[in-house]
Amino acid sequence: MARTQTQKALRRAERSGQYCPEQSRRVNENYGALSQHVRLMPTKQEKLQKVKHKKRIIQDGGASFYFVHRTCGKGA
Repeated sequence: MARTQTQKALRRAERSGQYCPEQSRRVNENYGALSQHVRLMPTKQEKLQKVKHKKRIIQDGGASFYFVHRTCGKGA
């Protein structure tokens, strides 16, 4: 199911760091649990952000923990 307009407004305000009137409407902490308009799967935008984040980790040297230990010389 899709998100409600209220949930979208709350997320937009959270991302931009601004206040929206919908924030004062939410007084019950279990409101999300009671709502039947909760999206179970992430949105396309959230999926793309996750993929982008994974690519960035790999480009930043994701295998920096991997090293080869070689010993040279006699009697090793």
